Amino acid sequence: MLAHERVAVNAVLSMLLEVSANPKAGNVDREHDLEDLRYEHFLASSASSFPVFLRIAKNKIGIGEGIYTLVKNTSEFHGAGNVHFGAFLLLSPLVYARGDVKKASKAVKSTTHLDSIFVKKAFEIIKPRVMDAENLDLRDEIGDVIEQKKLNLYHWMKLAPEENFIAREYVNEFDLSSRGSETFLELLDLEKDINRAIVHLYMRFLSELPDPLIIAKKGYDFAEKVRKMAAESMNFYTETGNIAVFEELDRRLISMKANPGSIADLIVSSLFLALCRGVEV
Repeated sequence: MLAHERVAVNAVLSMLLEVSANPKAGNVDREHDLEDLRYEHFLASSASSFPVFLRIAKNKIGIGEGIYTLVKNTSEFHGAGNVHFGAFLLLSPLVYARGDVKKASKAVKSTTHLDSIFVKKAFEIIKPRVMDAENLDLRDEIGDVIEQKKLNLYHWMKLAPEENFIAREYVNEFDLSSRGSETFLELLDLEKDINRAIVHLYMRFLSELPDPLIIAKKGYDFAEKVRKMAAESMNFYTETGNIAVFEELDRRLISMKANPGSIADLIVSSLFLALCRGVEV
C-alpha cells in the first residue's frame, strides 16, 4: 500500500475505532445511540470520508478545502447534522502532513484566508454547536472580515477561547493529540486490549478537560461538573480495574444529556497519530 493510501486508511480507521469503543461515557458507541445521532451515522461518515482523505494526503487539496469537502461529501451519506466536524478539523492538517505533527503545524501556519473561508462554508452546511467567541464567532457573518484581514486558520484559531481545545491544537502544535497518542501506546501495553485502551484514554481526557461541546450546550460550570464526575470514576478504575464504573458514568451522562463530543474528536486525532506510528488493531 502506498504511503498516502495508508494515511487515508488510518484516518478512517481512527474514526471507526473511536465510535466503536465502549463504554464511552455520554457518547455514541456500538451499544447505544443518542436522540439525534446513531452509530450508523458515524459509520457512514467515516467510510465516505476515505476518498477525500486520500486527496488531502496527496496534497491535491489544502487544509481548509479538505475540511469543507469532508463535510460536504460525507453529509450526502447520512441524515444527521454534525457527525465529525471537530474530527475533520483535527485530522485535515494531520493527514495533509501524513502524520507528522511538526509538518502539520507548519502547514496550518502556511494556510491562507481562503482556507478560513472554506472552514466557514463547511460550518454553514451542518451548523454544529460551538462555544461563544468574542472575535470572529463561526455563527456570525464573518466572511468579509476574513477577506479584509486575510486571516488564515492559524491566526483565526488563536482568537478562540482557551477552553476550545480543538481550535487551540492549531496553535499549540497539536500538543494534546500528540500526548494522547503517546498515552494510548502506554495504555495499550497496560490494558492488552485496544477497546479498553481507547476507553481508558477517553476517560483520562474527560477527567482532565472541560468539554467544549458541553460548554456550548450547557455552560462551563456544567462541563466542569462532568469533568469532576469523570475524575472520580477514573480514580475508582485506577484502584480497582473495574470498567463497570465507566458504564455507570455513561448512564448518568446520557440521563443528563451531557455529550462530550469534543473529547471524542480528540481521541480520533490521538488514534490517528498512533496508527501512523504503526499500531495495529
